[in-house]
Amino acid sequence: MIIRWANTEEYAAVADHYAECGYRGGLNAEDRVLTAVDQDEIIGAVRICMEQDVMLLRGMYIKQLFRGKGIGLSMLLYLKAQGDVAGCYCLPYAHLDQFYGKIGFEKISIAQAPGFLADRLAQYRNNGSRDIIIMQIK
Repeated sequence: MIIRWANTEEYAAVADHYAECGYRGGLNAEDRVLTAVDQDEIIGAVRICMEQDVMLLRGMYIKQLFRGKGIGLSMLLYLKAQGDVAGCYCLPYAHLDQFYGKIGFEKISIAQAPGFLADRLAQYRNNGSRDIIIMQIK
């Protein structure tokens, strides 16, 4: 397995990976996408995007067959080592707080989050995703 940054020509394959995993968050040409590749197949992806001048980590998805093998953590550690992620936010499920905490994400209150993220969290919760939290690397 290789962890590497995808180039934009690979974004169609990343979009296919996301569709297979059930992710509906989209993918933009401006996003930076970190992938885990095994035998030329994308088995994991996470993207760093900017929204309203705020850095977000979004779309951490590992294919079902490869979950529980440390791939997601390896990707996060690579991201932390290779990218400047200070100030980055994410909105994970609450049970993943320790997972994201391994690279420095800390749970913050809604009042500490940028307004658009607080609004997004409220929307997620109104749509039934009540166990989502806001985290940030300080």
